[in-house]
Amino acid sequence: MTGPAPAVVAQAPITVALPRIGVDLVPLSRISQLREPPSAPALHRMLTPAELRLSDEAGAAGRLAAKEAVFKLFGTPGGPVPWLSTEILPGPGGRPTLRLTGRAARLAREAGLGPVDLSISHDGGWAVAVAVAVITSPTPPTALISSTQEATESRSNRTKGIAMSSAVDTTGIDKVRDWILGRHPDRSELAYDVNIIENRLVDSLAFVELVYAIEDASGQEIDFDTIDVEDFQSLATIQRAFFS
Repeated sequence: MTGPAPAVVAQAPITVALPRIGVDLVPLSRISQLREPPSAPALHRMLTPAELRLSDEAGAAGRLAAKEAVFKLFGTPGGPVPWLSTEILPGPGGRPTLRLTGRAARLAREAGLGPVDLSISHDGGWAVAVAVAVITSPTPPTALISSTQEATESRSNRTKGIAMSSAVDTTGIDKVRDWILGRHPDRSELAYDVNIIENRLVDSLAFVELVYAIEDASGQEIDFDTIDVEDFQSLATIQRAFFS
């Protein structure tokens, strides 16, 4: 005899907490460069007043490495590091503790990050930092692929049709180009459509200095909280955003 079919009990979906790790290295020599004119003001846009008071060369390098490591936890490559809204201060026993505000706090919420644990070490003229957190709502890989494709298409569209003509005053953008070339003595030319970010002509630490170079050449202040990194992809996009 066939009895009644067993009841099917619906089960709630299982949420898996996934770890995410960020690691970064900063040479101590880079801090010496950042403290020298004309780069010195850049450090004040990367470390908070409290961090500056506590940081010697090694401490500054460690904090910058930690901020970059934390930024990698957010899973938002291509955007500027939220330097001042990511604060690294000593906790009990001197262990580094993280305080997120403003844009950094928003990125952490959007990434679904739990508490972040930090470790900073120094050796051989380098500072290394590791940041670890758990996420409970990861972005599906397909969404990441779509986002990457959209970003690539956006960059392509932003540079289409942008050309430097003899009628355009290039004094300001020429200063920016000379600043970039000055950092790379192996290069003598820089085309207007070359992506300076993807080609590592400007890294995350030098990005703040690039902003200062643009401010100096354009005579306008740039708000780090509203920066659109797409405006800094090439000389062409910088020209359009700040010198048109």
